[in-house]
Amino acid sequence: MDDHARSERRAHTRLPVELWVEETHGRAVYYQRATDLSLGGLFLARTLPHPPGTRVDLRVDLGGADPLRVRGEVVNDGGHRGEGMGVRFVSLDRDQRARLADFLLRCASH
Repeated sequence: MDDHARSERRAHTRLPVELWVEETHGRAVYYQRATDLSLGGLFLARTLPHPPGTRVDLRVDLGGADPLRVRGEVVNDGGHRGEGMGVRFVSLDRDQRARLADFLLRCASH
């Protein structure tokens, strides 16, 4: 991994969470469990990973009426954490980023 990729991975603090995520890839829909979350992405645990570079659409349940809908890119498999995959967000607009930041702030304060 080059220095830029390493620094990009660590650009956002990850928080442990237990969230349901609906992942869509092509016509397939998967219901996943996110175990950590940051402004940069999330980790989907206990799933067979797609190859790195695969684009997926995600609906992340943040506990509100409307799930957060974002596009992501698989960046790694579970590695030392076992089955699962890391997904980097690739299309957060300002409102999505604000919703996510507010959710993370609430999580961090509990």
